[in-house]
Amino acid sequence: MIRLSASNLPENIRHYHYDRNAMTTGIVHFGIGNFHRAHQAIYVDDLLNDGATQWGITGVSLRSSSMKDALAPQDYLYTLVTLSDVTECRIMGPLKNIIVAPDQPQAVIDIIAAPTTKLVSSTITEKGYGLASGRVDVTHPALKSEFACLQAPTTIYGFLARAIIQRFKTSADSKLTIMCCDNISAGGDLLKVGVEHLLRKHNSDALLWSQDHIGFISSMVDRVSPATDETLRNLIKIKTGRLDASPVSAEPFTQWIIEDNFAGERPAFDKVGAVFVDDIEPFEQMKLRYLNAGHTIASTLGYLCGDTYVHESLRRPEILNFTRQALYENVLPHAAVPAGYVGAAYIEDVIKRFQNSHLPYANLQVGTDSSQKIQQRWFPTIDRALRSKASLPYFEFCLGAWAVFIQRSIINNELSDPKKAAFKEIINTNDIAPYLKIANADKFIFYNQTVFIKAVNRYAQKIRENGIKQTIIDFEC
Repeated sequence: MIRLSASNLPENIRHYHYDRNAMTTGIVHFGIGNFHRAHQAIYVDDLLNDGATQWGITGVSLRSSSMKDALAPQDYLYTLVTLSDVTECRIMGPLKNIIVAPDQPQAVIDIIAAPTTKLVSSTITEKGYGLASGRVDVTHPALKSEFACLQAPTTIYGFLARAIIQRFKTSADSKLTIMCCDNISAGGDLLKVGVEHLLRKHNSDALLWSQDHIGFISSMVDRVSPATDETLRNLIKIKTGRLDASPVSAEPFTQWIIEDNFAGERPAFDKVGAVFVDDIEPFEQMKLRYLNAGHTIASTLGYLCGDTYVHESLRRPEILNFTRQALYENVLPHAAVPAGYVGAAYIEDVIKRFQNSHLPYANLQVGTDSSQKIQQRWFPTIDRALRSKASLPYFEFCLGAWAVFIQRSIINNELSDPKKAAFKEIINTNDIAPYLKIANADKFIFYNQTVFIKAVNRYAQKIRENGIKQTIIDFEC
């Protein structure tokens, strides 16, 4: 079978209609994985189709060459499949190139420093930012190394700082916006903190220049896009008649809310479905506290039930009811939604999206890096509720279940988490406190609430003794 490339586009499949040879890099994106290619790249592709060929994407991989190896032989084209009751395919063309940072660090710096680059964006997941309790951890080994010497950067902060210094020296009249597109609160501010930490040490003149020429903004991104597997690749063969080494799939729903504070030229994303707002925080909080929190709840309970996918777990009445009630009773009273949204309606929409059986999303994929995720998704809501003296039985249960998830996934050799080694050291400990401390819960007030932590320990022990299903049933009673 023929491999997908620019010279053999399938005639019966929707694809780009712009001249890719005329496309220039206006956007550099860190983290060229499935989510970016199923979300932001769609908006860029639409923009390019409208004639804005200055907004092509150069991707940056901070770790492996796997995505470049997959896409380079097919001219950086790939297939997007939208999965619901109707399956739709689309050939995507907004990627010009992918640079593997460990192999070509100077190439990354050069493309960011180029005056034609107007926007740098990132989807590197929570762990890529080196956070502790939602803040940049300046004691992180990689950041400490860059603080001592910036010649060989390895973090997004290091590459951005080096590029800003070079841009300051070679393109002093140009402006650049740096945008976080990950599920973290005030991600643009975090990027600014990390970059300025390095600039302050290595080039104070570039730091001063950056305050007028570099903007750091946040955005709220939302679309479910699971990992690619052979089932998807085989579907592509049938639908398109082409081999595609790295297609992506996604649900029909997509949303992009962008903080409107660009330093220089702004892509017209609002013309292709995105929304620019003055205050991004309410949208970030809504997604983190409801959608992301609910996803983690359902996947944690589902994994402990032995389910592979989230939609399978939500077919269990006990998990469906628990997830819904957790959001209604322990989140909704303590997490505001933006004007124009109704919390209850948002909850129902979220659950319906999770139930899409056409889009299998693995519980373990949601559980990846959970020690980092729950700091953003669960902990702030718990603290806020406890400040108002509210009871939180669902979150007490969830934290107990999460600790058992950590234990069980280590035993099954399935845990993917940057704190895996630390968890392994306490695998035989059933007390919840050490697990929570590894997840930086000791920086939150609930960690020192004796009654709350006792309840978490009680639920964890019940799950170990009686199993998750019976414990949920007993909880509902």
